[in-house]
Amino acid sequence: MATTTFTRSTAAAPYRENVYFQDGALLTGILTLLLYVTVAASLDAAGHVPNMGMLIPVVLGAAGLGILMAYSRFDGFFALSHSMFCGLAWILYLMAGLVTQREIESFLDFGIPDLQAKVYFVLWKLLNWVDAALSSSANNDNYVFIFEISFLVWWLTYLGVWAIFRYGYTWRAIMPAGIVLLINTYYAPQPVVGFLVVFSLLTLIFLVRTNLAEQQLRWREQRVYFNQDIALDFLRNGFMYSIIVLSVAWLAPGLERSSMVRNLMAPINKLYEDTNQQVSELYGGLNRQARAVEASFGTSLSLGGQRTVNNTPVFTVSTSAGRYWRAVAFDTYEDGQWLNTLEEDVPFAADSVMPAPSWELRTLITQSITLLAPMGNVIVGAPDIRQVSVAVDAIGQASPAAGLTGAFWDPSQPPADGFEIALARAQRELGPGDNYRVVSNFTQITRNAMRNAGDVYPQVILEKYLQLPEDFSELVAQTAISVTTGAETPYDQAKAIETYLRTYEYDDGIPAPPPGRDPVEYFLFDLRRGYCDYYATAMTLMLRHLGVPARTVSGYAEGFFDEEYGYYYVTDADAHTWVEVFFPNFGWVEFEPTAGESPLNRPEGLDPSTAGQVEGDPFAGAVNPEEPFDPFDLQMQDDLLNQAGEFGPAGGENNTASRWWVWALLTPALLVLGFLGLRRTQFFGPVSFTPELPPILYERLQRWAARLGLRPQASDTPYEQARLFGRAVPDGKAYIGEITESYVRYRFGRQPLSEPPAGSTQSATPGARVVEAWQQLQPLLWRAWGRKVTAMDRRRRNPFTLE
Repeated sequence: MATTTFTRSTAAAPYRENVYFQDGALLTGILTLLLYVTVAASLDAAGHVPNMGMLIPVVLGAAGLGILMAYSRFDGFFALSHSMFCGLAWILYLMAGLVTQREIESFLDFGIPDLQAKVYFVLWKLLNWVDAALSSSANNDNYVFIFEISFLVWWLTYLGVWAIFRYGYTWRAIMPAGIVLLINTYYAPQPVVGFLVVFSLLTLIFLVRTNLAEQQLRWREQRVYFNQDIALDFLRNGFMYSIIVLSVAWLAPGLERSSMVRNLMAPINKLYEDTNQQVSELYGGLNRQARAVEASFGTSLSLGGQRTVNNTPVFTVSTSAGRYWRAVAFDTYEDGQWLNTLEEDVPFAADSVMPAPSWELRTLITQSITLLAPMGNVIVGAPDIRQVSVAVDAIGQASPAAGLTGAFWDPSQPPADGFEIALARAQRELGPGDNYRVVSNFTQITRNAMRNAGDVYPQVILEKYLQLPEDFSELVAQTAISVTTGAETPYDQAKAIETYLRTYEYDDGIPAPPPGRDPVEYFLFDLRRGYCDYYATAMTLMLRHLGVPARTVSGYAEGFFDEEYGYYYVTDADAHTWVEVFFPNFGWVEFEPTAGESPLNRPEGLDPSTAGQVEGDPFAGAVNPEEPFDPFDLQMQDDLLNQAGEFGPAGGENNTASRWWVWALLTPALLVLGFLGLRRTQFFGPVSFTPELPPILYERLQRWAARLGLRPQASDTPYEQARLFGRAVPDGKAYIGEITESYVRYRFGRQPLSEPPAGSTQSATPGARVVEAWQQLQPLLWRAWGRKVTAMDRRRRNPFTLE
């Protein structure tokens, strides 16, 4: 019977000789296709850009070609080269369906056919993107992103199908697809974790199916009979085991709470921040996922699409006052993107006093900040930071306040030593539960003070903070002029623009600007709604057009003030971008143009020349750098972390150094227990007789023989092998004989083992006896193996001892 099955498998279908999996090819193909369709559907549902649904036909085309090439007799070089050209043609054809007639009008004027014109348009977009990449300029064209992702998915699918069907390399196919899916799940603007769960389940079932197919191939070569319905049992058990694995993985927390793991991940996090900025420049039109709970404030900010935030806690601030917690300030706007172009990076030791500008109407405040989530080591605090309790690397510029004399700016004075911080990062890894202190020069400026500040600005401010893009919108410029009609001072102009922008509707869910569309025009005149990045950008550019120095700043709004504990509770939803306007003698002052935030109303003030001024050095005696840093009450920190656990995954673990390793040990133990539960027959013995049991048990006897060092001859009969085995395990000789006898009767006899032999007086059937024999034999085999290991260890330690 075995010979007949094997011969029919090869003779009836000679075209399958190049395919690795001879059994279950249809089910293997279906599972493979579902794996890659899941990846494509995840990329489409992520919402990076519109029109990603074309990835599904890309996968279907790549899978179909991969299967055909795997079944063919072509070698690998021809198959891969042929796939490259077919994939390029198929992707360009699908992308041609995304191009509108309006976009190809210039091509149609030359008499180029419609389809050809659309393909030319896509290729032209690719060339423009390459030119932008070579010149290090920003680009927000979504056609290029769709093309590159489609090409990636094509190769991912084709190479995976080829590796599976031609060579049986299942892991080489699964791992790249899984990595792509993980990256997409992490960065997706929309939640797509469900696709990751489905992919994981399909992967485990797929591995069960392909492993069984390999075993079936080996059984046929060895002429071992097996039931053709065995695949159903394997898939059923594989599905159960997969559910257990996924359930444990879902419930077990991550390892990010370990300081050791965080330190190991620090270089990767830094690489991610740098890469994220480069990607933001090359793909400016992508919808992005706001991740305040693992913030990566850097030197760039792109105006993209939908912003996703939640109530996950990020940090708390214990302080006497505060409105904004600044992370980074930007100075240059180009191609829909803000940049911090300051290059001076200065290290400051912990608790060292920074030479910040001594602006007027400022007072010192101390903030004790406790992290509830990773923040990429970025230091946040109220402007302007003068001292941090941890060592930092600060990006900034020489202070423009050095020429202050009395109440007026004197441009003729030489600059003194000073440093204004635009972005500060801790020199060591900071994570949830860590605490640091910031001392800031907090503004107490009044409206009268700003009105009377004048418009004589230092040259360094004019050069840096009046920058506008070369193609600055005339519509935006005209709007700035019309809105500020009648405003006599820079403050009045800023207040007029702020009030005007607050009439726009706040909306986190806007789509990204279309390719080639100015983001500020898109916000002001097309959508007439948006979120903080758009409000702040519009106000900054409008003020700069009027000659008022302004800049865009990112960080967090004040959050919720908890009166019981006396701290500000800042969450992911408080991530914010606002505007700072420069006033001579008073420095940078915050304005709030975003309609979704509460208005920023400052006191009127009486005497702007003296009110609130601090004589001498306002910092003198306020902080003692030699005094050791003592965070606020540790019990309160525990309460905060416990409370944070009610809102999200960032909190709720007040012993962050001990819990992660408990789960790291418990998770493998649970997986092993689940595996043992599903495969109890293999490890603890079968509980009932099945027709396929004798060959299974006999094969296990052969494995145990090899484990005990027994090497029977290839010509030995099953009885001769049993005698050899019995000499090695004398106590189990009878049980070995019983199992061998059942195997011989199964292979060469015709009487069912589920019935007693004819004329037998024994009440138990042979099937029941072989089950009992295996259960009794198994502990004897373990003891024999233990004796062998002990003897080998003794000989290794005493090689000259004679036994």
